[in-house]
Amino acid sequence: MDKRIWINIGLLAFIVLISALLLIPGEEAEQELPRLTTIDSNDIVQIEILRKDMNNFVFSKQDEIWHMNSPQQLRANDARINAMLRLLNTESHGLLNPADVELTRFYLADPIIVMKLNDHVFQFGNTDAINQRRYVLFDGMIHLTNDFLYHQLTTNASFFADTRLLPDSQEIDSIQFPDNKIELVDGHWKLETLMDVSPDQLKRIIFNWQTAIAISVRKYAEPETELPIIVTPAKGDAIEFIIVATEPHLILGRKELGIQYHLGSDVADKLLLKENSETTIPPETTELE
Repeated sequence: MDKRIWINIGLLAFIVLISALLLIPGEEAEQELPRLTTIDSNDIVQIEILRKDMNNFVFSKQDEIWHMNSPQQLRANDARINAMLRLLNTESHGLLNPADVELTRFYLADPIIVMKLNDHVFQFGNTDAINQRRYVLFDGMIHLTNDFLYHQLTTNASFFADTRLLPDSQEIDSIQFPDNKIELVDGHWKLETLMDVSPDQLKRIIFNWQTAIAISVRKYAEPETELPIIVTPAKGDAIEFIIVATEPHLILGRKELGIQYHLGSDVADKLLLKENSETTIPPETTELE
């Protein structure tokens, strides 16, 4: 056989060998860390957070929407719920048998935080002094896990509230401001009292309320003077917001829920009625198609 043919065969064999080696999982892949559980997060419909010397939290999923049932009743923040469910699939960096150690050493004899996902119980201990990973007792074993959740479970209820002011796709019939009202009458948006506000601005205000999202949600701080804004949806009960502050940024409170929404510095102009000196308003009531 021609020498050149043998060379080509050798080169082909070398390429095949290299390709095969590249496809073989490396040592790192073979040593992939086990997960804390094999539980499917989609199967979880109830979450309980039992907290020593603090209020407990209870969440439930209804029609794929998570709600806080206790200590307050409100729609839950999806990102906060997903953070709790992520614990199911977190990596276990080490295992200890509780029978071989003193639970008090790991703060697991009387844990400060216990989380129940359906009937699955997770007890949170302290952190490792070297790598700051947290000890979690689950299913009869102590696992060493990345510490991404514990401090969230020690905060207040407002931390878990949905940041949206109104439910998704909430149709609005009217918005009652302290000094005026926008109302849908016979298919037209009407301003109750004449103001120097353009029809386009009215339309934007309604849209901005429908889509408003807070930067953060905190515990309600009652203002000296309560100035209410009442949003009446097409379906359901009216929702009352209290203007807690407008400067340096807009804060709207839900007094009955004990929370307040902190919005951006430019949001007051988008949600509140303000005069527009550049707009010419006809002598009749302002209305919008």
